[in-house]
Amino acid sequence: MNDYSRENFLDLNAFRGLGEDPVYRSPELTDRPRDWPLDRWAEAPRDLGYPDFSRYQWRGLRLLKDPEAQAAFHDLLWEFRPRTIVELGVYSGGSLVWFRDLTRLMGVDCRVIGVDKDLSRCQIPASEMTDIALHEADCTDLGTLEKLLGDVAHPLLLVDDAHADTFNVMRWAVDHLLHEGDYFVIEDMIPYWHRYSPALLEQYLASFHEVLTMDMVYANASPQLDRGVFRRTAAKG
Repeated sequence: MNDYSRENFLDLNAFRGLGEDPVYRSPELTDRPRDWPLDRWAEAPRDLGYPDFSRYQWRGLRLLKDPEAQAAFHDLLWEFRPRTIVELGVYSGGSLVWFRDLTRLMGVDCRVIGVDKDLSRCQIPASEMTDIALHEADCTDLGTLEKLLGDVAHPLLLVDDAHADTFNVMRWAVDHLLHEGDYFVIEDMIPYWHRYSPALLEQYLASFHEVLTMDMVYANASPQLDRGVFRRTAAKG
């Protein structure tokens, strides 16, 4: 393994995972009946009665992408037509199956790779692993990502959903993995970093100005992807 330096970027958010059961379960209503009587229609609550994010699922697997993010990825996949999708952070594996199924429906020949340091939470059944691969690796140990080298076809969509050592991973990907036109997407965290570490965030992003640009069609399409959709501009090497 190469001894990649981690001196360039501090980890802006050492995100340790959701700390909950990755198995999807249908929402439970505890403060109201599910079947509301129509003679009291006007009194019916207007909120959901449960956390909406936990209900998102794909074929019974938890899917941690809200509808706006799903729509944005749909459009990006149709336009970009990737040969490989790598998602850092597997959790239940719902996103991997969703990406695989969506590209299949689009007629895109695509392989999906999930990378996580703890694959024990993955709920994908063996029967659903066609065109899906799992790699055990730790984003805080960049050498463990080397197994991706030579294992991806381009165009490549790389999605950071692990939220650990993100900018060092992005630098590694730019130097070793991304070809011109490939995408690196940061989910969820840009708004939080911009709120709590704005100076460092701007400094880190500016350091990539010669090799990455932000795709303004998709960077503004969803709060989960807010200002976090980047495209490799300069040729590799």
